[in-house]
Formats: sequence, C-alpha cells, structure tokens
Amino acid sequence: MRSAAPVTARSIGAAVVAAAVVLGGAATGCAPSRPAAPSASVPSVGAIATLATADGQALPIAPYLISPDEDRRIEAARTALIGSCMKRFGFDYAPPALGEKPDLMTRRYYLTDAASAAVRGYHRDDRPDGGEQAPPPQAVSPEMQTVLGRGRAAPAPDGSTAPAGGTYRGIAVPEGGCLGEADDALAAGGGTIQDDPAASEINGRSFEASMADGRVKAAFADWSRCMKEKGHSYGTPVDAVSDKRWLSSPTATEPEIAAATADVECKRRTNVVGIWFAVETAYQSRDVRANLPHLQQARKAVDTALANAAAAAPGGGAPTSP
Repeated sequence: MRSAAPVTARSIGAAVVAAAVVLGGAATGCAPSRPAAPSASVPSVGAIATLATADGQALPIAPYLISPDEDRRIEAARTALIGSCMKRFGFDYAPPALGEKPDLMTRRYYLTDAASAAVRGYHRDDRPDGGEQAPPPQAVSPEMQTVLGRGRAAPAPDGSTAPAGGTYRGIAVPEGGCLGEADDALAAGGGTIQDDPAASEINGRSFEASMADGRVKAAFADWSRCMKEKGHSYGTPVDAVSDKRWLSSPTATEPEIAAATADVECKRRTNVVGIWFAVETAYQSRDVRANLPHLQQARKAVDTALANAAAAAPGGGAPTSP
C-alpha cells in the first residue's frame, strides 16, 4: 500500500520498506509490468501557471495510484481483518500502524513552504498532526507469530519459505497466517492493495526526466542566480536540500533556516514550481497515454480492493468473490 516517491533528500523510502515487510507478499490483481519505453522526443508544454507550491495540484498518474485516503481505508480494513482472525485463536492483536501515506505532491519539488522554512529549515516533521510519536508495536510471542504468519509466499527470517497453514490448538491456521487471510480477502476478485509497479515507474521516471529537461534546467539557473544574490551558492534546489551541513544536524541551524527561506523566496520569484510541474505533467501525460489500457486495469484492481475493504467493515457484508 506504499509507493516510493522520488521527491526529497529525506525521502519516504524507509516507510515504504517497512510497509512492504508488514504486508509480507500480499496478493495483487494486476501482474507487474514495465511501462512502454519513453519516446526520445521532448514533449511540448502548454500554458505554464505561476505556482508557489505544488500542493493541491494533480499529476496525470495520480488516478492510477492509491491515494492517501484510499490507503487509509484499505489499511483500516486490513487491521480489522487481521484482528478478527487473531481473535479466533484467542489473541488480542492489532498490526502496527504504518503511518500516513504521503500525498503525491508533498514536497514534490522540494521545500516550498515559507512558514516551515522559517522554523525548521529543510528539516521536517513527518508526523501528520505534529503530536506524539506512535506507541511501540505490540510484542508478538512465538505462539502469536505462528497464527499471524507472514503473508502468502513470504520468506521466513532465515530465508526459507514460510510454512503454509498448519494448526494451532486444533484450529486450522489460514495459509500465510492471519496476514495472508486478510490480504486474500482484500485481493478477492482481482483486487490489489499495492500501487501498480508500472504506474509507480511512470511516476518516478517523469520526475527524473523533468530534472534533465532543458526548460527545468533553465529555471534552476534562474533560481541559482537568485540564491547567489542572497549569499547562497547552489546549482539546483536539490543541492540546497542535500547540503551535508543540514543532513548532519538533528535540528535546523540559523544558516539552514536562512538558506531554506531564501530557497523558497527564489522558487517563487523564478516560478520554478510552475515550470517544473508543467514540464513533468507533459512527460507523465505522454506515458499515461502510451500505457492507458494497463493503467485502467490497475485502477479497476484498486477499486475492487476498496469494495472489499468496505465489505470488511462492520456490517459491510462479504468481500467480492473471484
């Protein structure tokens, strides 16, 4: 239910890996596939809006990826299904919270929030409400792990294939354990609870292509000159956010706040976000058109999982049958 986003030096990659481990090989309704090879030509760009931030904007691939709201609904249903299964075996258990899936546009083009820059520099508070950290995950005894399982076809910690099914106190354990049962219920009828690999690749590929595009490079050059006027020598916004001085400091320093504040001001002065968004949209639009049948199937698989998730809610009825 998580997908890596190629957007910041402090990326969400760690959360993506953690989610994949917890899912333990969940079933998917769309076979993984690579998107069509990109054209060598540079796509044309339409009207370029003046944007201070990309928040609230939407890229063409967005409808084919699981949104944060959809992810919450799927995760809530998965938690309920796992808990219900564990209760059949006498265990009171809920899987650890994975945290909110970031919006596709969150810091897509790096720091753009002047208020955040003035307080935290390039550092960020990844807790959605800025509140206390989530409680530690519930301890899992060997007996609980036997029932919980690791999902279908998930490897055991030693690399061997996890045992399928079995019994616990005379009760049959589902294949893949309660994790496998929950994922099977959500994937019934061809559903998927993870972002389609081809859609994720298009999302990452467009970002890389936009970074190499001459129009974005020209915007970076304007931004760099603006930063130089303010006393900061960086070639691109990536260089600024990746400054080792910030990465090695647990909190924002005065020089970092000064650089971050200038960064945001220069992005606005040179319309870096507006140009970058327009260029990336052009690359994504081309890839979406070239892969539309597959992406439509991927969307259908997500919608099936969402229907199964709604059915798994109390009083919701049974999941979709294959």
